[in-house]
Amino acid sequence: MKRYKKVISLVLAGSMLLTGMLSGCGKEEKKEESKSTAASSDVAWDSSKKDEIILTVINNYYTAGQKKAAEEYMKLHPETKVVVDVVSDNDSYMTKMKTSFSGNQEEASDIVHGNFLVNALTGSSWNLAFEKGYVMDLTPMLDEENPYNDGKLVRDVFEESDLAIALNKTGGSKMGIMPFDKIGVAFFYNKDIFDKEGIEIPETFEELEKICKEFRDKGYQYPVSAGLESSWFLNAIADTGYRTIEETFLVQPGDAAWDESTMKDNENFKFDESNLACDKNLVNSDERIMAYKKEKGVNTELNQTIYTAFGRIAKYFPDNWVQADTNQIITDFEMGNSPMLLQGSFNAGKVLSDINMLPEKQQFEWATFQFPSFEKAPEGLQSTMRGLYVLGNEMAIVQKEDKDHTERVKDFYKYMYSPSGAQMIYEETLTNGNYIQGPSVIAGVTLDKALQEKLDGFVPEGTSRDWDNLDGFTRVTEANKPKFYDLINQFSVEKITAEEMLEQLQPLYDEYNEEAIKAAGYDLDPATADNAKE
Repeated sequence: MKRYKKVISLVLAGSMLLTGMLSGCGKEEKKEESKSTAASSDVAWDSSKKDEIILTVINNYYTAGQKKAAEEYMKLHPETKVVVDVVSDNDSYMTKMKTSFSGNQEEASDIVHGNFLVNALTGSSWNLAFEKGYVMDLTPMLDEENPYNDGKLVRDVFEESDLAIALNKTGGSKMGIMPFDKIGVAFFYNKDIFDKEGIEIPETFEELEKICKEFRDKGYQYPVSAGLESSWFLNAIADTGYRTIEETFLVQPGDAAWDESTMKDNENFKFDESNLACDKNLVNSDERIMAYKKEKGVNTELNQTIYTAFGRIAKYFPDNWVQADTNQIITDFEMGNSPMLLQGSFNAGKVLSDINMLPEKQQFEWATFQFPSFEKAPEGLQSTMRGLYVLGNEMAIVQKEDKDHTERVKDFYKYMYSPSGAQMIYEETLTNGNYIQGPSVIAGVTLDKALQEKLDGFVPEGTSRDWDNLDGFTRVTEANKPKFYDLINQFSVEKITAEEMLEQLQPLYDEYNEEAIKAAGYDLDPATADNAKE
């Protein structure tokens, strides 16, 4: 990443800035308006006292934008210091969450990536995170005024469908995060290479498999440059099987977690293949999922079918793709070594800017295509593939007893989630060569047209549910990850079959699940468990 940073910054400054930056006068007027509506005399805390808010983020993802937001906010509220605590990577972030909450929660960070906190402390259970008081329920804040958006309600900048996704993602009855952006994964493809080799964009899974072989026969060693993000493709395949039994994993009437007002779509649900969005409002039961995992394990006939299908494409990935360096993967695509790249929307801006900086003769046209559906699905799977397009930048507020402090934290959160605040975060992020993850879901935030067009290619018809918990991908302890990577690599180069891989993965998967069940404190005895009380 370091070798690209200066280049990306220059390109973005010249050609990829958000369109809002071109209207400087209007922007200044908006800032002055915000300042007047957020005067210290109007705030819900004691502005005569000084305090500190800590926002803990992962390096490079909106980092520059969040620092800018902190600086501008402190100009409005000099009595409140905002510290942007930057953590180097995902693993370090998980460790920090565990360490921070092992002591006094009042001293922990105030705004954090909720998905990492919940994974680290509860084995992915948002319901347990609320129950234990780790995170704040943000639902009431939706109906509060946002002083940084002309006094409109906080909810007014969001589509109701996006709020529903956020609510369902965090348990169905309480909202732990507000949507900031959406991210997706798709196949990038080099239009020039496709034209040169006379190869068409694949419309089916079988055609994708066919063109991968054709490209290899033409001398492209790795037709698809791919890394860990390829698990989203695996998940899309898994979705074609698991959605047929989706009702198995839902909160049901009689369960302790049942909430009639937010979970009514769960009752009597059965997936409708003619309506790929029919499950968008469903709420999963962590307890039912864990019970299923404990009973079935990972080495099932369905998972064998899923991985076998995935392997038909994964054998065209680079060696050791599961641990590959993302920068190298992208470089292989940009240099024309691989005609396709399986990657996320969070790197679309980087690819666009990198290619614009290449010598003119090396520049090429590129676009994206969604995961193609099966022409003839393997037994046990449905034909239609759904992509995975989900909420990103999942920032949660840590629950604390100090009410004065909490009001300040909520106010800064509202500032970041206002149209002007979010626009500022995007602009500063792009200018400094940091990653954005996808288009903003906050009304009023606008992107450069070229970048927006690229990001639109990540939007699928219908959105896959997340099935990693059931297909077992990366569901192993940190200590067992080397064993997991080795199994995936052996499978991808066809040294072992899907069945042989899953058989060896089974004890690693069981160990991980036992830790998760223990952390969640669930009783999975069918006679006494909450999920049996119907």
